[in-house]
Amino acid sequence: MYSKQNLESIEKAISDLQLGKRVTSVWYGDTRIQYASVDLQDLLNFRNRIKAGLEDPEKSNKRRVIFTTTKGLK
Repeated sequence: MYSKQNLESIEKAISDLQLGKRVTSVWYGDTRIQYASVDLQDLLNFRNRIKAGLEDPEKSNKRRVIFTTTKGLK
């Protein structure tokens, strides 16, 4: 799930890039992603995904996969 903080972070990264800053970073949870060479279109696409996830959490690309394994011993 995305948060408003994620949206604010990506919008700041977009703004920094448009102002000429060549190194920008985005926080996602407790993970910092730093881009040395940023493509504006990638940031805009990511922002759109965050907005869609905030508007309707069911549209978020995040999936949960649960699986189990055994050694075959009982």
